[in-house]
Amino acid sequence: MKKITNFLPAALLAAFILQPLLADTRIKLSGRKDVVLSPSSRAVVLDVARQNLSEKSDDFLMLIAESDNPFLYEQPTIAKTSQVTEVTAKVEEVVINYDDASVLRVVAQNFSSQVRGTLVRGSTSFLQLRGGNMIKPGTSFPVTIPQAQGQTFTVTVSEITGNDYTLQIGEATQTISLNASGTGGGAIKLN
Repeated sequence: MKKITNFLPAALLAAFILQPLLADTRIKLSGRKDVVLSPSSRAVVLDVARQNLSEKSDDFLMLIAESDNPFLYEQPTIAKTSQVTEVTAKVEEVVINYDDASVLRVVAQNFSSQVRGTLVRGSTSFLQLRGGNMIKPGTSFPVTIPQAQGQTFTVTVSEITGNDYTLQIGEATQTISLNASGTGGGAIKLN
């Protein structure tokens, strides 16, 4: 009896070790890696792949369809009460009127980043914008700012010299000096 109990684990171990040597593999991919397999070898690989990878089981599909979704969970139901309270509060819209000087400060900062430089032709000076447009003194354009919705301000380029230009809204004026670096824009100088 002792011989049989020693023989059984040894036989199982030997069978386990010798199994790869005795197995009949249909796919033989041995050889150099830079050599293309023969057409018959490639056909065998494709047949084995079709058998093992394309096999569909209708039983498995039915099992999946009948199983519960693991990502759903039961949520406790809470009784809803329908208590409606009517709240009416009058909200007054606050209208802020900005003065010309404060609007001009904001416009001057934004407009100075669009200025490329000045150009003088004879006695007339022009302000050149980044897009290539030229503005001469006396040009006006409308401006709106998000904080003052519904209000439109008219900005006038009142004076252009070789080193600076002046913007005006109503009675407020602001002179913007051009940078000496040649990169455009302007340094804002308050009056």
